[in-house]
Amino acid sequence: MSEKGMLGAWSGWDFTPSKEAKAAFEQSLGKLLGVKYTLVASKSQLVNGTNYAFLCEAEVVAPAGADYIVKAQVYVPLKGNAVIHQIKNVGPKPGPGFGSWNNWDFTVSRRAMGVFKLATKEFYGASYKPLANTTQIVAGMNYCFLCEMSPAIWHPNPSPVLVWIDMPLQGTPHITGITPIS
Repeated sequence: MSEKGMLGAWSGWDFTPSKEAKAAFEQSLGKLLGVKYTLVASKSQLVNGTNYAFLCEAEVVAPAGADYIVKAQVYVPLKGNAVIHQIKNVGPKPGPGFGSWNNWDFTVSRRAMGVFKLATKEFYGASYKPLANTTQIVAGMNYCFLCEMSPAIWHPNPSPVLVWIDMPLQGTPHITGITPIS
């Protein structure tokens, strides 16, 4: 956390957010109506107060509401209430119809996990832990996984990434891209 680090520097992503981060999250995003936000990870920056970046599951609270992933920027002053500066979509957003992405699934299915393991079995340099995924039916199936990535070094600093995988109608799945979420 930046509270223990250098003033003005961002901490690394924390996939088990501190009680301070959870309190700032509840004080800001936890009070919004229409979308239910669930905290996935956080990072912070100590300034004249604290800046937070929250990675969240966003669930539209409505019949047939969509689930998607957002990154929110929140400022908590030394005195006063938290202020939301930005909420930004950070992955494919679900939509209606053929070729659209499906809702994000935060309980990665055995099938999706099997595709992920096949595509990453000879992948070295980092470990990837899938936290959620979404799919898109095309000529085969596209997958996008939200992962906690830990580089293969001493004291790794985990970070969130999107891992894109193509599962063709015939053949084996393969990674088509990895997008860091800063």
